[in-house]
Amino acid sequence: MTAAMIVRPAGARKKSLQEQRRSPQEPSTATHGYIRSFDGTRLFYSIEGSGPPLIFCYGLVCSSLHWTYQIDYFRKNYQSIWIDYRGHHRSDAPKDLGTLNVETFARDIGAVLDELKIEKAVLLGHSMGVNVILDFYRQQPHRVAGLVLANGTAKRPLETMFHMNLFQGGFKVLTEAYRRAPRLVEAFWKLQKMSPLTRPLVTFGGFNPHLTAREDIDLYIQQVADMDPKIFVHLIENYDSYDATAWLHTVQVPTLIIAGENDHMIPLAQQELLHQLIPNSRLEVVHHGSHCPQMDLPELVNLKIEAFLAAMNY
Repeated sequence: MTAAMIVRPAGARKKSLQEQRRSPQEPSTATHGYIRSFDGTRLFYSIEGSGPPLIFCYGLVCSSLHWTYQIDYFRKNYQSIWIDYRGHHRSDAPKDLGTLNVETFARDIGAVLDELKIEKAVLLGHSMGVNVILDFYRQQPHRVAGLVLANGTAKRPLETMFHMNLFQGGFKVLTEAYRRAPRLVEAFWKLQKMSPLTRPLVTFGGFNPHLTAREDIDLYIQQVADMDPKIFVHLIENYDSYDATAWLHTVQVPTLIIAGENDHMIPLAQQELLHQLIPNSRLEVVHHGSHCPQMDLPELVNLKIEAFLAAMNY
């Protein structure tokens, strides 16, 4: 089922200039491959390094870019594994677009672990990736050694985004517009990367402009604009209805919660709620951190994750 190759193809994961200055050493080889999930959807995965497995899960219509500094750092002592969700980047879109949801993404992680013969792993999720790995724990708790929850929320994200619920109406308008005029929405979606408003809006919402490399922000905008908007439209409806608050008290594995002090997208109060609901969890607030503190201050976040893994003897 797996088609693997021991090379990193050109452009497989573009590094920012800031990252290149941080890591002057020779890049290591990576194993890339594809599997077929339970419904036949082809999924892309990548492995770097060797050792205990770490599974990195990114956010809504994002990419491995959001974990790139952690993948590069932890590959020295761990298997750094990331997966493109169905409909994202090098994974195929499913035949049934109704499967673009948190529960299915979690099920797909299980399919990849089965293929790689990984019995148990630490899972790291950012933003929507928090919901994905929490649901994987709900589905298969025996396969989770620990959880790292970065800038996520336990429940309906659009209710509290930017400390208000106005975005629920906005996304409903986008969804209805796509149903009525998909080609027009697709054309507008592609124009994001050329609009002078896109960078300041994206930067304000997701990054600390004084800390995150400009090239990383540009690459993120490019990746979002290149994605088919129907993936976003189908996914956002499910994501905004997801609510794990009723069962988070059952989580019984070591859990590190990471929050950005200045996260506008998913405010700090949501990570504090996760901390209250998950027994014996640990909350680390990254001062000056945005919605992406792992990109703003990667060395600091790496050390916090490393200390967490050491404390659990992983």
